[in-house]
Amino acid sequence: QTNNTNRSLNNRDWMKMTITSRKIALTLRIWLILLPMKNIIIEALSIGRRKVINKATTSMTGLIFSARPWLLPDPATASNDSADRRNTVNPSYISYQIIPDGSKKLNPTLKPISSSDLSKIFSMAKSKNGGALWLGEHHNSAMDHDLQANFICCVHDERNKGGDPKMAVGLEMVQVQFQPVLDAYVSGQITSEEMRRRVEWDKRWSWPFENYLNVFETCRELNIPLIALNVDSEDLGLVETGGFPALHREQIQKYIIDPSGFAEFAKTRYYKTYVDYVISPSYDLHKELGILRTTITGQRLEEDMPFTRFFSGRILWDEGMASNAYKWSMSNPGGLIIGLVGADHVKFEGGITGRYKRLANGQYDSISVILNPTLIDTRPSGSVSMATNSAASAVGDGASQISLQLRYLKEGVDMGTLESRKPESTAGVLPLADYIVLSQSPREV
Repeated sequence: QTNNTNRSLNNRDWMKMTITSRKIALTLRIWLILLPMKNIIIEALSIGRRKVINKATTSMTGLIFSARPWLLPDPATASNDSADRRNTVNPSYISYQIIPDGSKKLNPTLKPISSSDLSKIFSMAKSKNGGALWLGEHHNSAMDHDLQANFICCVHDERNKGGDPKMAVGLEMVQVQFQPVLDAYVSGQITSEEMRRRVEWDKRWSWPFENYLNVFETCRELNIPLIALNVDSEDLGLVETGGFPALHREQIQKYIIDPSGFAEFAKTRYYKTYVDYVISPSYDLHKELGILRTTITGQRLEEDMPFTRFFSGRILWDEGMASNAYKWSMSNPGGLIIGLVGADHVKFEGGITGRYKRLANGQYDSISVILNPTLIDTRPSGSVSMATNSAASAVGDGASQISLQLRYLKEGVDMGTLESRKPESTAGVLPLADYIVLSQSPREV
């Protein structure tokens, strides 16, 4: 749903979309993608899936757009309240709180939030619980990382004013086996280039290190611990080839600290809706791109990775990062961990955010944010072409097109039936995030 009952694509229209129409849209998008990158797909067989995705993304124009043209009237404009920080870029941005609506109207709205109020909210300075702030990024977007560095400074200042400076920054970009390297960097024992080499950044992550450098230097300057959140590639690769049985018990326990909750989470109706809307289309896109013949470590497969293996890898990734953040929260009562993770892991509560909330069970707070969202971010993979995404960002109606929430149905009601169209069949809605933040003066990405 959009903020006015889906002006461009309402829930009923979406429910009517057939698999055939989605595949047509997917085919058109793939055709647009493949024209400038015909040589990239072949490389999947030798350099690994993550690097191929990175190469594909950076070779495409228009994937990340400025959200400026589709702002709502009278936005709350923000400036950097911590401009004295030596390493911090001074981004200008506007911010909104998403107000979901699970009533019969299904009419979510956006509420402008000032920069000062946003910093206070993000800092959780008035909360005795502490918890996690998730900043959903586009990995190749410099303006997203500028916002992250800015928020780290602002939150640090707010928490120091409140007398509880305890905080950390969690990184999807670094795998848990490299935590000692991050500790050495923050303590000043090694340089940023040494950290880059020792965490094997170019091999295991590969998105531009320079874009993240401001974040890292800010954390070191402020003595904020960096926490490795991600699953080790070696373990994720085993799951992608053999499922969870391929991991030893000790390996599973490293990432899944709540086995029963982990299993129950996947049984809920809202999570099944999330899978249909987010994970399944992502698998289809990976398959169409021809990059399911390799694991995350680059191991070649004889045939496309089946959905069950792809799904297992995805939920291990989400659960592992949520668990690592939760373990930090348990060890630091009242503290705040700021998670820098991909927007896909944040949106619609089915990824890290929902899993962290499940683990916290009300003991800790959780706030989710999408930085510079685009149309592509909020629709299933393959259902929006880059040209459409560009058009939505270039005209003044972008806010009315972005999906602010995802409706899910009551048990026993099947999607696409007449019953599913009735308002009383709504079981609830999944908001895109708690907040969205939009750069006003984006630099080149």
